[in-house]
Amino acid sequence: MKREPGNLSCSVVWGTLLALTLMHAYSPHAAAEEPPAEEAPPAPSEAAPAKATGAETVAALLTAPGGVPAEPTDAEAAVEAVKASMARVEEQDAAGIGATYVIEFGDTFDWVRMVSGEWLKGEMKRMRDDNLEFDSDKLDMQNIDFADVSHVHSPVVNTYVFDDRISVTGLAVITPDKVIVETVDGTETYPRSELESIVAGGEREKDWWSMKLRFGLTLNKGNTDQLTYDINFRVRREDRMTLLNLGYNTSFGRSDGTQNVNRHLGDLDFKVFLSSRWFVVPLFGQLFNDRFQNIHLRATPAAGAGIHIIDVPNVKWDFQTGVGYQYLDYLDASAVTTGNPQNDVFIPLYTYADFDITGDIDLTLSWLTNLVVTTIGNTNHTAKADLAIELTSVIDLDIAFLYLRTEEPAQLPAATPPDPDPDPIKKNDYQLVVGISLELG
Repeated sequence: MKREPGNLSCSVVWGTLLALTLMHAYSPHAAAEEPPAEEAPPAPSEAAPAKATGAETVAALLTAPGGVPAEPTDAEAAVEAVKASMARVEEQDAAGIGATYVIEFGDTFDWVRMVSGEWLKGEMKRMRDDNLEFDSDKLDMQNIDFADVSHVHSPVVNTYVFDDRISVTGLAVITPDKVIVETVDGTETYPRSELESIVAGGEREKDWWSMKLRFGLTLNKGNTDQLTYDINFRVRREDRMTLLNLGYNTSFGRSDGTQNVNRHLGDLDFKVFLSSRWFVVPLFGQLFNDRFQNIHLRATPAAGAGIHIIDVPNVKWDFQTGVGYQYLDYLDASAVTTGNPQNDVFIPLYTYADFDITGDIDLTLSWLTNLVVTTIGNTNHTAKADLAIELTSVIDLDIAFLYLRTEEPAQLPAATPPDPDPDPIKKNDYQLVVGISLELG
């Protein structure tokens, strides 16, 4: 078919116009599709960040600066974080720890690792006589033999007492052979074998005191009506240089309505430590009253020195001696030919032993002989045995034995009213008490 020249020109014109129109429409569309030269990063999401995993927590700990975490570590990661903290300290200890070293703690809580590999979380209350009192986060108060503890992680302020009565206060890590304490004056390192005690907190007066109160009761009814009760109260104060023990024991009893027991015994023992083995005793002694031994008052103040014969985990044995003055006043001295009151010089021979049988069972034994050199018949002896079985963190079951002996007790005269024929006063007295005790501090 033959195209006409007029039609061709018209087609060319319309084609050109269409092309220009399409190019104009495509140009702004293409500009809109072209990516920007620099795209801004997306705005951060306001949603809460995902919780760090245990591995991330430990990784952060290993790269974080030293110190105590601002918040407790997540429970799932806490053990691994504490392990990492302990490993970091031991690694640094091998290279040498200087005064400026800052301990990297893995948690805000105290942690102890047993030699079995178990970890306990909670609060360390104190360690004394190789017994660690630890308030577990889940298991409540635990009494742990310190020899069974391999590591301690303590990001709180405690006071650590070492041999020669050295005390250091601060945050600490304990390894199998070192005690590393971060104090306000710098970090210090001590052999673990020299650690004697741990006191919670700083050197506050109330932290040095403890108390124990025991009550025992014996009741018989029927052919014999017998009621006897015993009260024993002890107060102890121990700091890095001194040890004070105060005790009071009283027993009352009635049989068929007639009193047959009336005894009071007080004792005091004050030690000043010179070293890990030797100590001086500026004052120790007893106050004694027993109606049925015809003793109104026997006072035996003394002074001397002593030694730790055995001082190892679970067993302690001390001995002390010196010189003392004995004042003895009888209730009835009418049958006494040596005068009343009597004043004598004596040599005290005192020994004390403590056996930590288990973490919950403790046995203490003591023997005191006051050897009266000026009147040998007034020589007297006191022996005690106390088996304490822990029932709770503050309540014990106590089985206590008391033995008292006077070599030549002063007898009552015959025809003493209301008993015209009194029984002779015996040399020996024995007492066995089973009771419940409350222990605080």
